[in-house]
Amino acid sequence: MKITRVFFQVGVDDLLRAKEFYTKTFNFEVGWYLSPEVGWCEIKLPGSSSVGLNTRDPKAKREPSWGILTIEVENLDETHAYLAKKGLKPTEIVDVPQMVSYFNIKDTEENTVQIVGDPRINE
Repeated sequence: MKITRVFFQVGVDDLLRAKEFYTKTFNFEVGWYLSPEVGWCEIKLPGSSSVGLNTRDPKAKREPSWGILTIEVENLDETHAYLAKKGLKPTEIVDVPQMVSYFNIKDTEENTVQIVGDPRINE
């Protein structure tokens, strides 16, 4: 098996709104976008991965999202404050000693995005 690319697909109700969220909140670049009618936009992530924004069928039953886009950052506290200033209502930071610290936000389409960093507690 030879993998050529990896991307994470996210269901969205409003493609333009979601595209703006990911580009303006995280400064990600658009890798591919044609029009809202096409229903697909690829957002480049660091490395060679991407997030695929896929417009949901408004008539279809809305299934809960099982995947969580996880973004690792250098400074979790600074990122928490930055996202709070943007009005995104991050959850409290959860500390798993000697393992990880993290918090969650919701994108404009109610998908969970998890922000992780090095553990703040190392005892």
